[in-house]
Amino acid sequence: MSQVLVNGVFLGCLFAVVAVGLTLIYGVMAVPNFAHAGVIVVAAYATLVVSDAGAPFGLAAAAGIVCGGVVSVLTELLAYRWVVDTPAAAPAVALGLLLILQNVALHGFGGEGRSMDTPYDTVLLTVGPVSLSGVKAALVVLAAISLTALHLLLSRTSLGRAMRAVAQDREAAAILGVPLRRQYTLAFLVAGMLAGVAAVAYAPTFQVSPHMADHILLSAFVVVVLGGLGSVWGAVAGGLILGVVESLGSAYISPAYQSAFGFLMLVIILVFRPEGLRSTNARRVA
Repeated sequence: MSQVLVNGVFLGCLFAVVAVGLTLIYGVMAVPNFAHAGVIVVAAYATLVVSDAGAPFGLAAAAGIVCGGVVSVLTELLAYRWVVDTPAAAPAVALGLLLILQNVALHGFGGEGRSMDTPYDTVLLTVGPVSLSGVKAALVVLAAISLTALHLLLSRTSLGRAMRAVAQDREAAAILGVPLRRQYTLAFLVAGMLAGVAAVAYAPTFQVSPHMADHILLSAFVVVVLGGLGSVWGAVAGGLILGVVESLGSAYISPAYQSAFGFLMLVIILVFRPEGLRSTNARRVA
């Protein structure tokens, strides 16, 4: 049981990092950013290219995180900014961007999965009956650092407070002088960097491929609904809960239905608590 729970926490941290980026953009722009999976793919390949060029893994990881931020901002500047006032068009634009980013990766690197080596591949942490690979331990630490930094940004800085104001009421924030376009760009930058963190954490555990993030994107959207649309800390809690549920279901029922457990939880939440575990009470969400 202890090992299963630890594996669930690992999955939950991965889900949380992706879901927080999604819910941040949804809270600020009310856009379901399906292209987030494509940003993860591009960031993973950037990390792989820099690593294969002989750079230290830390530098390669930094390159992947920066690449994720840059690509995410470009999607906002070139596409999402023009549909912010027509939200019905946003899902189609998001799916189109996802296909573009995936096909860029497909034509540039091929469809075969590629492994990514890290300095802690051979590390194994053991505490009593519980063991955790170095890759998974690094993910948990990286996720904790990233989410703590995001919390400090949102709660301790003027940029973060302005972003929360836009998420709560866009029109009122504009009347009070908050520059909406700057907040949109900042939200996409932060979400893209979190996508880069997810890519750096996800790629060494699995493989880098053009469709590597499809499954985790679906799970992250479950987490967003589970935690409450627009709620950052609801997404963190939802990610950990979903990770533990999927791990328990995989261990005690069947790994073949691992993804189904998350969607079953989604149905239950939508029936009994459609506002999610932690409602934001924002006007747009409510």
